[in-house]
Amino acid sequence: MDAHYRHTQVGWVIIACAIGVAALIGPTLRGAPLPFGPFLIVTLVMLTLLLFTTLTVEVDREQVRVGYTIGLIRKRIPLRDVQQYREVRNRWYYGWGIRALPGGWLWNVSGLDAVELVLRSGRRFRIGTDEPAELATAIAQALGQPPSRIGEDTGPDSPGIPKAPAFGLAVAALLLLGTAFVGGIFYSQLQPPRVTVSPEGLKVDCLFYGDRYAMSDVTGISLEPGLPRVLARTNGFAGAGTLRGRFRVEGLGEGKLFVEEGFSPYVLVRLRRGFVIVNFKQPAKTQALFEELKSHWPAR
Repeated sequence: MDAHYRHTQVGWVIIACAIGVAALIGPTLRGAPLPFGPFLIVTLVMLTLLLFTTLTVEVDREQVRVGYTIGLIRKRIPLRDVQQYREVRNRWYYGWGIRALPGGWLWNVSGLDAVELVLRSGRRFRIGTDEPAELATAIAQALGQPPSRIGEDTGPDSPGIPKAPAFGLAVAALLLLGTAFVGGIFYSQLQPPRVTVSPEGLKVDCLFYGDRYAMSDVTGISLEPGLPRVLARTNGFAGAGTLRGRFRVEGLGEGKLFVEEGFSPYVLVRLRRGFVIVNFKQPAKTQALFEELKSHWPAR
């Protein structure tokens, strides 16, 4: 029988999150060689948009059908298996997408409202919806039973719901720690490297990408007015005009960059194998580094 109730909800939060992730991470991967970097981010975002941006619910006199976006992920629940149903309100930390809850599952794309189906097997299935009353009414008409309505999940009469928000707090804490960790790494890479020059060589201290360069391996030192064109990033950081780590540079090959784009001049140290380019946002500081390097490396 044709569905007598059909509704599609758009998950604007999921769409915004997917686009936000692409906007934040994509630019930092612009120098990465394919198939990684931007290609991977675009692929993940497109898969998310194709699979999880809408949730369609249909009800007829035989079953409830739930499906995401293109229908690849879907579920059918025969109404003969439904023992109870009721409107519920999810806790905020349940999130969106497909979530395992104690005693059952939640399918959701946005908001906190849902209709919970209690199956004869004892399992529970929650359907997120922005039309909880309409969906409950459609199920009531199909089953000939009035719906039971409850408020936000609290108390022992809300089966399948944890008695304390420990899980949600743990998830929130992990998200905060992860955000702080990523933010800390990003911030540390934006800081100028600590450069030390001695008769033995050059030392650049920078998280993950720092290195030492023996003076005996140096074949040339020059002060360049501009940065050669960067062709690709092989193992490094690129964000907000800051380059740290290994890059492939036009005319030089592969080497290390510790530079701020757009702040000339640049100190180019040629090595027996590769090169290293260093500069600072303060031109005088870059000039001083060049002079110090020249004093410890007599022309040959």
